[in-house]
Amino acid sequence: MKIFVLLLLINALSLAQISFDANFESGNINTVTTTDSINYTVTTISDIGGRWFYFRIKGAKDKFIRVTITSTDVNRPMYSYNNRDFTRFTESESPSLRMFQKTFTEDTVYVAYYTPYNYSYLQERIAEWKLNPFTKIDTLGITDNGLPIQQITITDPLVPDTEKRRVWIHARTHPSETPSSWHFDGVVQKLLSSDDVISYYRQNVVFYLIPFTNPDGVYYGRSRTNYNGIDVESNWDKPEFETSIEVKILKQRMSQINNERVFSVFNNLHSQAASYCTFWIHTPGSTSPRFYRREYQFSNLNTSDNPYFVPDDYSESNLLAKFPEGWLWNNHGEQVMALTYETPYDQYSSDVWVTDSNLMELGYRNVYAIAEYLELSHPKWYILDNKNTIATGSWNTDTAGLEFYSDNFFTAPTGNGNSTIEYITQNLESGIYDVYGWWPSNSSFSYSTRFVINANGNETIVDKTQKTNGGQWNFLSEAILNSNGSITIEMSNNTTGIVAADAFRIIYRGPVSSVEEEITPKDFTLYQNYPNPFNAQTTIRFELKNQSKVQLRIFNSVGELVETLVDREIGSGTHEVIFDSNRHRSIASGVYYYNLQTEGSSQTKGMILLR
Repeated sequence: MKIFVLLLLINALSLAQISFDANFESGNINTVTTTDSINYTVTTISDIGGRWFYFRIKGAKDKFIRVTITSTDVNRPMYSYNNRDFTRFTESESPSLRMFQKTFTEDTVYVAYYTPYNYSYLQERIAEWKLNPFTKIDTLGITDNGLPIQQITITDPLVPDTEKRRVWIHARTHPSETPSSWHFDGVVQKLLSSDDVISYYRQNVVFYLIPFTNPDGVYYGRSRTNYNGIDVESNWDKPEFETSIEVKILKQRMSQINNERVFSVFNNLHSQAASYCTFWIHTPGSTSPRFYRREYQFSNLNTSDNPYFVPDDYSESNLLAKFPEGWLWNNHGEQVMALTYETPYDQYSSDVWVTDSNLMELGYRNVYAIAEYLELSHPKWYILDNKNTIATGSWNTDTAGLEFYSDNFFTAPTGNGNSTIEYITQNLESGIYDVYGWWPSNSSFSYSTRFVINANGNETIVDKTQKTNGGQWNFLSEAILNSNGSITIEMSNNTTGIVAADAFRIIYRGPVSSVEEEITPKDFTLYQNYPNPFNAQTTIRFELKNQSKVQLRIFNSVGELVETLVDREIGSGTHEVIFDSNRHRSIASGVYYYNLQTEGSSQTKGMILLR
């Protein structure tokens, strides 16, 4: 009997060691109850909503705990043992909304709605970013609780700002929306990268970046308001005495910049509970038909060849004066492409799970989309629009629909090829380039439009349907300039329908010398994949002359690693490896590259995935 009582006492003491708290930056927990010290019910401190939670559990090691958070809508939250590296609970660990269950392997565990991005972490990032010569850090003002609203300005200081375009991007108006900070982080990383194209963007644009518009709300763990319970997002049309300090500070700085030169782009980064990204496109009745079309153009540039965000994800709403976009519209009208960009917490519409890294990738893509919208054209990221074409025959200017690039596009009626149009680049350095075409789609358009691509006499002919795939960059072919020169793209009308001529994008991929060296490596032969294009699987064949350590890797169109297929010692002879795109639900149709590398050689070839 004494032994039994002693065991009960030891067990009770062990269970009693489990505790919950949120006594740290951005923490949020309200009440914790339990009936058996295994099943816990948690509530959060709510403002407009109670979504955000971020708390610590102590005494958790080797104990099974089931927690239900009744005041939130979370789907598979995040946890960390060191409060830095967060992991999403698995499906079995979080089988339904608002709950998780797990036997933890460490005594202390931190749990959050999504990976935190708090004030202290931001200061670490700013300390790194401000070491870059293109970065300037300013404090725009101080909040009611003594925290700074900080501005990160990125531009080339050696180029006068007078003629530069202005772009404003801000995040974390709603403190719980931490994915927007990882998205924002990706924007900053890309803008500070060492790259000829990005350098050109810095020479032509001043980027004003506000990481936290609501630092009090972030610091004190609010969900959707500042410390005083005000929704900063919907506070932009209030009289002065009702306007929050955060909005006053932002308005003052934005007005100062716009008095010098009005923003070209304003992006308001948010996150939403829905399992998809979205742009909140404002209806033509609340803005204007032209602005409505331009909103779609900006959005389409962001979703083009994007595995996480597609046009079906867009949302529409009336533009309201209470939001910053409404304030900008009332002051500057069509001059500012002002849009809210939402990212999800759990999954994208493609069913891919949200991670910090793919949120940052959305930030990278955001930068290029902004530059393409502004029609910035660098020789290594070259945009050809129909403003500078040579056209003969019957070409008509058209502005129908929401899918074309820039201000208009050209069409030629069905014919026998007597109407031609030619796009010509400036003189480009020798190298290998990827060529993309943009067109609006229409059921009356040609089902076999011919594109003749000429690079210093190297001619490639590509046929594409223009009935589909409108409003995006469509890969046409690679073009190799063996010496400095121009790339031309010619189109003509034909008997298969109306031909649309709109825009082209030409991206530099590497020097010709390296390509030539790769074509005849000394120790292996790399063959073109088959089939190509492919829908799901394709076979990559290579022949080794001698036993060698081999790496065979797949990259996407922006150079990011998709998969390593081979990384080991392989004997001489012919080998075949299958690349199965179904293993990567995040990858969309587009151009991918496979690279074979041995100790002595490296070779890359392109392939096309068609979903």
